[in-house]
Amino acid sequence: MTEALRPWIREAQNGSTEAVEFILEQFHPLICKHSRKNLHHYGSMDEARSTAHLAIIDCIHAFDLDSDEDAPRAFNRTIQSRFRRESRQNQVYWARVEKNIIGEEAATDLPPIIDELAPDPHHYMDFVGLRDDLDLHLRRLSERERRFLHLRYAADMTLAAIAALHGLSASQVCKVIKGAENKLKSAMTAQEYKDISP
Repeated sequence: MTEALRPWIREAQNGSTEAVEFILEQFHPLICKHSRKNLHHYGSMDEARSTAHLAIIDCIHAFDLDSDEDAPRAFNRTIQSRFRRESRQNQVYWARVEKNIIGEEAATDLPPIIDELAPDPHHYMDFVGLRDDLDLHLRRLSERERRFLHLRYAADMTLAAIAALHGLSASQVCKVIKGAENKLKSAMTAQEYKDISP
């Protein structure tokens, strides 16, 4: 099935909405299966399906057409990873909510005033600057390092899965990822010192 999907994936990566719709239609049973399985974390079936659709669209754009990776397996893995990640986030969120719903005389770890409608503009500018610095330093990494970091942290793949995908051992993949992390860390640290020096 991968060979039949490759032209559609290529078209979707080039911006064809018809190709994306075709791929989503082909994987409708898989999407429904995972959506039903994870429905308890969402308000409706449409919301769960939307999460699965976004996972497949992300996978389409990250899919390497030059590799021998099996597309249906990659889509399945991406959907499972997305639902797992959102499930963990949901559990952490509700654990925090339950921890902070207490009686009036007890203490809480929330600050006394929370106004989320008025975010701190200085914090936002710091965030934008940090994001721009990170983008700059990521562009300085090799394509292989960026790809491995994306697969490990954005696609939530294990070291063994990345190794199998690229024909390497898990220790080699770990070495590349750790090296890229160290480069990013040292570059970001050097940037901080540069920013605060007179």
